[in-house]
Amino acid sequence: MHVSDFIQQWLLWLQDARDAAAPLLILAAIILMLFGWRLWKVCVMFSFGLIGAGLGGTLAGESGDQWYFVLIGAVVLGFASYRFANLAIGALGGLIGVCTMLYFLTQLNLSDSTLWALSGAGLLTGAAYSLLYRQHLIVLVTSFLGAVLLLSGFAAVAMSSPGIMSTIRSMAYGSEIVVPFLILVPTVMSSFYQVSDMRRTGTSVT
Repeated sequence: MHVSDFIQQWLLWLQDARDAAAPLLILAAIILMLFGWRLWKVCVMFSFGLIGAGLGGTLAGESGDQWYFVLIGAVVLGFASYRFANLAIGALGGLIGVCTMLYFLTQLNLSDSTLWALSGAGLLTGAAYSLLYRQHLIVLVTSFLGAVLLLSGFAAVAMSSPGIMSTIRSMAYGSEIVVPFLILVPTVMSSFYQVSDMRRTGTSVT
């Protein structure tokens, strides 16, 4: 799925659930951005739960039991990642490396073999970095998840105003840099805050 297609699907879901979703998304975003490093195992479980839900939905296809597959995938992968959190953080780092590589490489019209080779390099690099610098990755992941939820919450609020929502849609679809930039700013701010919070309390990720 192209990035703009994913954004469109997410915005459609937010539009349907905006009244209930907006305050919950913003609250969850604030918790993650301020205290994410303290809740890193829950964040890893949440991340793999989403991945499991996506895999379950993909395997189910258009069958009537799709939601059962989604639920089972989320529960199984989420529980396993929480149980083996120290290994799961390495796998999550590898997935982040692959997704980052694919996001930029798919725009270069490379051959499939080159794309797979570079994606594999991204997987190994991300996994190695996450295992060596687990604390850094946890701060980055929780800050990123918080930024995504914060932007989603504000988007849900903006949907009450058709004019503002129209501007957001045109910006998101007009350039693929806009959404990453809007996520990058709160991610960086949250990362700096969480690192300073760790140093102030004299504790680290365990």
